[in-house]
Amino acid sequence: MEKVFDAHFHLLFKHYLSINFTIEENIRLKGMGQVLDEIFGGPFDSQSSPELISRSPLRVGICSLLALEHAFANRILTVKGINIGKLILPLDWKKVENIKNSKTTYYDDFLDQLHFYIQSKVTLAKEPFHIHFTGRGDAWHKTLNTEATYQKLLAENTKRYLVLSIEGGHNLSNVFIKSKTLESQNPELQLKALQEREDADFISINLCHLSDISEQRLGGFSQGLNKSAQIAFFSEDFFPKVEFGLTERGKKVIRQALLHKERPILIDVKHMSVYTRFHFYAYRSMLANEHPVVERLPIVSTHTGFVFTSLRNFLKEKPYSLSKDDNRGYRELIVENRKIGRTNDKRNHELYCNPWTINLFDEEIIEIMRSKGIIGISLDQRILGHAKAFKDGKRPKNFEPEYMSKPEAEKLFERGELPTAVEGFFEDIMKAPTRAERHIMLLCMHLVYAVRVGHEGLPWLEGTSPWDYLCIGSDYDGLINPINGYNNISELGKMRKDLRAYLPLADFYLQGEGNKSLLYLQNGKVDAKFLDEVIEKVMFTNGVRLIARFLKNWEE
Repeated sequence: MEKVFDAHFHLLFKHYLSINFTIEENIRLKGMGQVLDEIFGGPFDSQSSPELISRSPLRVGICSLLALEHAFANRILTVKGINIGKLILPLDWKKVENIKNSKTTYYDDFLDQLHFYIQSKVTLAKEPFHIHFTGRGDAWHKTLNTEATYQKLLAENTKRYLVLSIEGGHNLSNVFIKSKTLESQNPELQLKALQEREDADFISINLCHLSDISEQRLGGFSQGLNKSAQIAFFSEDFFPKVEFGLTERGKKVIRQALLHKERPILIDVKHMSVYTRFHFYAYRSMLANEHPVVERLPIVSTHTGFVFTSLRNFLKEKPYSLSKDDNRGYRELIVENRKIGRTNDKRNHELYCNPWTINLFDEEIIEIMRSKGIIGISLDQRILGHAKAFKDGKRPKNFEPEYMSKPEAEKLFERGELPTAVEGFFEDIMKAPTRAERHIMLLCMHLVYAVRVGHEGLPWLEGTSPWDYLCIGSDYDGLINPINGYNNISELGKMRKDLRAYLPLADFYLQGEGNKSLLYLQNGKVDAKFLDEVIEKVMFTNGVRLIARFLKNWEE
């Protein structure tokens, strides 16, 4: 039986926010709602519900919880003052209005959602779901070491083991949403309370998410929503305007996460702004000097894409321009489209990445691999680089502008100033696919690119390689537009076959010089055994080993 690991998906987020659906059912829109869901690329219907998982090869994964941000609740599918959303979306509008009208806190909403998950445990554990939430306190692995735990997870054919993560530091804010008079002063205390719960255990937390949380700023966030997404949801808070780098409150959260003796929580760098991410790598290094225990805790980026260059080269070559400062609080970073490879489709053959800085630079790929962390490649077509429904291989000079906070844009991209102390960190570190198959090629391009960067940037011990730190992080039910052929989690079973076909093509067509990412026989053909081994790592075993290490609290 072929099994799958997913580093990032949402199991009951849509059920928690919806009415008239049990957790045994899929969330499905009807009528005009179904039409709009198709227009927007399928973000509203279920993509990783328990029912879909019951028909999927998923056996181990990371399930993310998050409170709905005010920016999403602010204006949902509203056109010319008419709230179309209320007519077609089966949402629990009381919950939405409570968030929109500042009648709750993010922390209370997060706890309410966590309780919803805990209440659902008994139902989810039964047939046909066999979903079991697990953590470091569970009895089933108490007598096992890390390797034995890993082997048990590999061998499991019935149960599906999921661990929880926290998506966004906003979930720790204990003051009323959008409060104008109060700020969440000690978010690390809410995190400590979560770490010490007996009924839940968390592997990681994203410091930031997709919007400005004015009552609790922990660091800068990257713009994640493109123009089409902002038709469905609109708020000024989606535009980064203030703060850059880690705030003092952000540092307190990081210290609490990493230094808890019994239950440390990893930092997931997805959604941090690029400036904040590099600030974090430097701060983590400093923290490790003070507390060597930090060195054993990996860095993760669970659902990401790549910019396909280093930050050093990006700042040096300047394939971008900054809009004029017009006192909006943010600047537009206008980046040239970056061709990363090609297919041999004669009419639509060029492949491009998404050059927004929400994606990882080469230095970060190396830093995460050096920490023995994991990089989950997102299945969101926007993150991977797809931009147009037709003729996507023909692009204008520039990609869609990215909005960045004014201080960060000016400091990093106008003056080339890196976060404090980061300078030292820099020095340290066959078959022609059709147009419909472009998305799987983009996924494969990301995988082989990461391996090439890893080979060039790190010394590897015998028996190890960059392939050991890559996996899939779908972000299903995170309001994504899934790549072609993979509309929901139940379809991941066919990915191994596609990777066998397209990884060699991606290794051949990837732009640029450098060693290949796969092994080849003397006759020039791909070593099929090696190819199957690395596919198995990406699809399952890398993630399982990460979870086994987590369950044994990162012991070697």
